Amino acid sequence: MDPIALNGRFSGTREPTGTQVASFQLFDSILRQGGRRSGELRFVVFADNRFPGVEHWSRLPGVTFVQTPFRDWGKAHSHFWEQFLAAPLARRHGCHLMHHPMNTSPAFSGGIDHIVTLHDLNFLLHPEWYARSFRLVYGVCAMPGLRHNRSVVTISKYVRNQAESILNRSPESIRMIHNGVKPLKASHPWAGNYLFAAGSLQPHKNLARLIKAFRQISPSYPGLELVVAGRKQISFTVDSELSGLMKTPGLRFTGYLSDEELANAYAGSQAFCFPSLEEGFGLPILEAMRLGCLVLTSHTSCLPEIAGPAIQIDPYSVEAIVGGLRHLLDLPSTERGQLLTAGKVWCGHFTWEHAARKYLALYRELNT
Repeated sequence: MDPIALNGRFSGTREPTGTQVASFQLFDSILRQGGRRSGELRFVVFADNRFPGVEHWSRLPGVTFVQTPFRDWGKAHSHFWEQFLAAPLARRHGCHLMHHPMNTSPAFSGGIDHIVTLHDLNFLLHPEWYARSFRLVYGVCAMPGLRHNRSVVTISKYVRNQAESILNRSPESIRMIHNGVKPLKASHPWAGNYLFAAGSLQPHKNLARLIKAFRQISPSYPGLELVVAGRKQISFTVDSELSGLMKTPGLRFTGYLSDEELANAYAGSQAFCFPSLEEGFGLPILEAMRLGCLVLTSHTSCLPEIAGPAIQIDPYSVEAIVGGLRHLLDLPSTERGQLLTAGKVWCGHFTWEHAARKYLALYRELNT
C-alpha cells in the first residue's frame, strides 16, 4: 500500500490555538497507532520539527519525516507551498493520498487524492466576523478543495449538516469524526475566586454579553473576578461593544496562555464560561470538564452535541447568561460534585485514539 502524506503546516505556529492544537493531536495519535496497529500503513509527514511534540515523529515506525521550515515562513509562503508544492512532493515520495487537517488544501489535485478536515464554515456563514483578507484567502485556499477533494471529514454532526447543504457534495464523500480531548495536566491550579473564559477576543465568542452578565452578578459575589485568556487575532474583526466594557471592575485579561497555564486556569476556576454563538466543535468545554471544572455554554450550533452535562443557555440573552452563572455559583456541594463527575465521564466519549482509528480506516478505504 502506498504511504499516506500528512500536511503538517500547523507546525509553523508559535502560539497554537484550537485548530493547530487539534491538528497536532490528531496526527500524533494517527502516527502512533498507524505504526503500532497497522503495519501495512506508512506515512510521509511534512512538518517542522521545532513545533512541540513533532520531533519524535521521525523515530516512529513506518514514518518518513520531511523537515519543512514552516516556522521560518510567513502565512503567504506556507499557503503557496500547500497550493503548489505539497502534492508534487507527496507524489515524489510515492504517495497518492494526502491529508490536510486545517480546512485548507490545494485547489488543484496535482495528480493525487486529498482528504481535508473541515472545522467549521463560519467564514461563509458569518463573513462579518472575519477580515476581508482572510475571506479572500479562504476563497482561494479552502473552498475549491472542500468542493472537489476526494473526501471531507467534519468534526461534528452539526458541521456535517452544514457541509452537505453548502458544498454540494455527495453524502458518502463527507464523513464525521469527532475530535478528542487533549490530556492537559494542572500542576498548580490558580488560586482565587474567579470565572474563567478562553479564546474570547473573537467576535463569535460572545465576550461582550458575558462581561455584561458578570457586571450584573458581581455585586452578589464580592471578590469574584472574570479572567479572560486569549488575544486579538488579525483574521477576525473587532466586536464594537468590547471597548466600552474593557474597564469593568473585576475583569482581568491574561493574554495567550501555554498549555500548562491554561490547565491551571481551568482547574482553579469556579466555572468555565463559553457562551459562544457559533462553534464547529467546542474543544475548550471538554478540556475544562476533564480538569474538573463546571461549564456554562450555549444551546446553539454544535455545542449541545459536544457539551453533554454542561449548563446550556441562550447565548443571545444576557439574562440567560446571568441565570446560568448564578446557578453554577450557588450549587450545593453535593450537586456540584455530581456535575463534575458527570463531566469527567462524558469526556471519555471523545478520545484522539478513537478519532485516529476512524481516520486510519478511511485511509485504507481510499488508498486502494
